[in-house]
Formats: sequence, structure tokens, C-alpha cells
Amino acid sequence: MKTILGLAAAALVICATSFAAHAHPHVWVSTKTEVVHDAQGRIAGFRHHWTFDEVFSTYAAQGMDKNGDGKFDRAELAELAKVNITSLSEFDFFTFAKVGENSVMLNPPEEGYYLSHENGQLTLHFTLPLKTPLDARKGEFRFAIYDPTYFVAFSPAEEKPVTLARNAPNGCAASIEMPKPLSAQESTLMDLSEAFFNELGPGSDFGAQFAPDVLISCNTG
Repeated sequence: MKTILGLAAAALVICATSFAAHAHPHVWVSTKTEVVHDAQGRIAGFRHHWTFDEVFSTYAAQGMDKNGDGKFDRAELAELAKVNITSLSEFDFFTFAKVGENSVMLNPPEEGYYLSHENGQLTLHFTLPLKTPLDARKGEFRFAIYDPTYFVAFSPAEEKPVTLARNAPNGCAASIEMPKPLSAQESTLMDLSEAFFNELGPGSDFGAQFAPDVLISCNTG
């Protein structure tokens, strides 16, 4: 079984069992990302806010309400947040960035990550730094958020899915290129068996075909 997102083992067992009869994906995540810039206006990282679907959130949060007040505060969810962040490293934090055709290296998340719970859904908040800050004014900078095995489906939030930090250079903007709709023939991919998906490894990049592509472009004229 995949330890996707590093959630508690019991929650994963229940989740996987509940959705075993359905095609991929099994978990849905709505994403909001602020592209962080340093004092020199270079792209320095991503401030992610990932909201999980209600069903998965319910399983993941089981037993976390320690004081029994019917709410989940940041302290109660702290250990779950730590497990998530630790395990996400195995999957490159599902964040893939490039300048031209060259991959951009990322560092582990900064301290201060946490989980929140609102309207029955968990949201993971964390900042993912670039190993080396990059200037989008000097090259085409792109990134995508996706699970190569398509166990998890990531999609941009309806409102402000990608924003630039306040200190981003003038003339820089983010645009989202949605993947092309699947043809009838390609749609048969969604009917593939669980055995097919279980054989996929992180290097398969199967999920890339469903991933929106974010372009950071700067008008330097």
C-alpha cells in the first residue's frame, strides 16, 4: 500500500478499502500556491495550501480531537502535519519546477508548517524553498503540482489558485495552462485496473498528463 501523504496507517487502510472498487484517483486535493520572492525579486519558493476532500479528511482526522470539543485545533493536528511533511519528501512534495528544460531543485519545507480544519476539510500549509533562488526575468519558469502515480488528484482552487508575493518584480504574472481534455480513446486510461496503478512508481510520471502547468512570465520591456 502506498504511504501517500504520510497519513496515519489506520486512516489509509480505511480509505484504500473504501475506494478499492473505484478508478483512480482516490484522493482529491484543491491547491492554492503563493510564489515566494526574495528581496532581490527572485523566485525563492512556494507557499502551499492544500485542501483535502471531505471523505479523506474525515478518515485522516479520526482520533485527533483530544479535548473532545468537536473541533480540531493546530496543536491537535501537529503530529499529523509532521508525519505528512516527513513523508512528502519521498514524493518530491508533488511539486515539479523547471527553467526551460532544466529541473529546479527544492529544499525540504521550512519550519512553521501546520494543518488546519474547516468545514469538514483538512488543509496542509507549508513553504517549500528553492535550493537556489531564480530570476524569472531571465528564463521561462514553470511548475506543476501532481502525483506521478495519480493516486491523488491535484486541481487548482477556484479562487486565486496561484498568486505572486508582494515583492515580486513589476511586470511578472502567473498563468495556468490546463491540460488538454482526454479524447475518447485516452479516456480508457481511467478504466485501467488497480493492478496497473499499483505498479506505477514515482518515476512513471503518469499523472503529469492531468496536471495544470503554471507559467511565471515577466515583461522586461
